[in-house]
Amino acid sequence: MAVKSVLLLLLLLPGSCPAQELSRAELGRKALRLVVTQLKSGDSEVRAQAADILGAAGNPSAVGLLKNLLADKDKHVRIAAARALWQLGSPAGVKTLYAIINDVPPQGPIPVTNAPLVELKVISQNKVREHAVEALAAMKGKKAADVLFTLKNDNYGTIRDAAARELARAGYDEELAQFTDALTSEDEALRYQGAATMAKVCSPAAAAPVKALLQSERSVRVRMAALDALKCNPSRKEALEELLKLADDTNPTIKYKAASVLSLIKDPKAQAKLSGISAGTPDIRLKIAAQRSLAVNGAPVDAGVVRSAMSAVSPEVKLEALEAVNYITEDEAEPLLAAALEDPSAQVKMAAALQIIKRFSKK
Repeated sequence: MAVKSVLLLLLLLPGSCPAQELSRAELGRKALRLVVTQLKSGDSEVRAQAADILGAAGNPSAVGLLKNLLADKDKHVRIAAARALWQLGSPAGVKTLYAIINDVPPQGPIPVTNAPLVELKVISQNKVREHAVEALAAMKGKKAADVLFTLKNDNYGTIRDAAARELARAGYDEELAQFTDALTSEDEALRYQGAATMAKVCSPAAAAPVKALLQSERSVRVRMAALDALKCNPSRKEALEELLKLADDTNPTIKYKAASVLSLIKDPKAQAKLSGISAGTPDIRLKIAAQRSLAVNGAPVDAGVVRSAMSAVSPEVKLEALEAVNYITEDEAEPLLAAALEDPSAQVKMAAALQIIKRFSKK
């Protein structure tokens, strides 16, 4: 069945069109073959990413392949397959998620002779359970609330926290308040955890508290976590003035993170700030942030800057550049994406493959 599914998936890609389109269709097939091949990778993270891409690509013919992954030896891969199946309209992975969540590590006295190993196993098992909780909440939204409220009484704190976090993400005010209150704590570690949680919750209601934190915070790690929280926040524009200041920060990481958030804000001030930074810096990350800002604000993207970023050594820079590739023409994007399919980084290859499948496989 797996072989038939692969063949069907590949055959569904177009193969009859004008010369230029044929080349793009071939590129689409190559990208899809890469993703399907990575389902057999010896690296579980790569297999999980391949599952994510098949779900995001939206081709129902991938359902058979993904169902096979529900039996993968790595539980994180099973979780990725369950989410991808849900995206394709299949609830086949839901039982898998419940099985992982309900696989609660035993509690009780631990023999001294192997205590460290047992504790590591418990931590690992709960990390997998936490991942499954996140997936279930993302898939079912508020329909997962009953399960999440039950998990707030779990034996393990990491799962209780995960359940509360997902309830906050779903819009439950009491749970959200627990995390936003942490942003005003006198304890730096607690402020950091609160900000890091906000980077996962991404609630519009958290924008104002995170902005207030940035205005008074001196800890670099807390400020970075707060900027990550704003990047995913739909109401990030509320912090525009503070972000404009931080885009001139002497710390290069703070400066970049602030610029990265600004790049997602549709506002002339944000665009002007990033354009100025881009013109005066050799830092390709900042230049790419400026290009994304141009796109968000409806201005044309400089394909030359994107090409330069795609030639960088750092996979992280290339991934940022691939975000900008979304905003250039297909003629400009095609050679960049084709080259990225050959990149040494599996993450870069797979990100390029997803974009190729979305842009060229449905022509």
